[in-house]
Amino acid sequence: MEEIKRISKKEKTRSSRQKRRTRRAYKIIIPFFAYIALWGILPLLYGLYLGLTEYNGLSKKPVFIGLRNYIDFFTNSAYMQLLWRQIWMGAICLFMNTLLSFLLGLALNVPSRARGFFRSGIYVPCIAATSITSAIFIVLLEPNGVMNTLLKRLGASPITWQYSQFWMVFWIMVYFVWKNIGPAAIIWLGGLQSIDASLYEAAKMDGASSFQRIRYITMPGLRFVASYIILTGIIGAIQMFDVVMFISKGNPYGKTDILMYRLYRDGIVNFNMGMAGAESTIIGLITIVFSIVYFRIVLKKEDQNA
Repeated sequence: MEEIKRISKKEKTRSSRQKRRTRRAYKIIIPFFAYIALWGILPLLYGLYLGLTEYNGLSKKPVFIGLRNYIDFFTNSAYMQLLWRQIWMGAICLFMNTLLSFLLGLALNVPSRARGFFRSGIYVPCIAATSITSAIFIVLLEPNGVMNTLLKRLGASPITWQYSQFWMVFWIMVYFVWKNIGPAAIIWLGGLQSIDASLYEAAKMDGASSFQRIRYITMPGLRFVASYIILTGIIGAIQMFDVVMFISKGNPYGKTDILMYRLYRDGIVNFNMGMAGAESTIIGLITIVFSIVYFRIVLKKEDQNA
């Protein structure tokens, strides 16, 4: 009988200790979920609601109009052109950033005394304020700026960068890659260092060239790293906004305008909150669809290789 009481007392003590741990865990995670709900879920739901209304954000309450904003979006060729431009510009930026960051990761993986300095240096553009760094780019592209001065010294004619769609798209992509290449290169580098060095040594002893070692050892070993970089790159490219806002402002004549910048103008400049809510919902759905499709392709390839 005493043994049963002792066991029961131990069970109660263990249960009480478990409850205290559970309460402590909730106290830790509740602020995090409250933050996510306040700054993530609630704005998302409010944006979905605004997309079904007509609202200027100032003088009157939202008026429910159903799917009219979405119908206007898909029947207006201007919006579809902006969406298409957002996709193809984002796709090129994603491709260039992924390729160049991979090559940079390979270069940073080479043993060198200055390797630590370069690893830190490539991350600086990512943490620098976009408003400041883009202002430097704008100064470089002025009619009497550094780029045209350099062209004159080389004997070439100066270029009016701001009035050329090709060059403005080019500089937008240069700035996007310059801004985002650092984090991607560091992630590639982490993946490279996780590959067993003995595999390279064995391949080298068998006479494999540098290209063959990259093709048959490095790239298969970086499948999951590549999936993460491309997936996050898809999200970042579709949501590209600040680079266009600061570098070109959609010029020349709207030829570098994209949907995210139009969303900003509709919501903040023109006070068309309903259309802005619909645009944000459409961009969010497109991001989700692209991410799911890519993720399913990756999983299908993994199943085939298994």
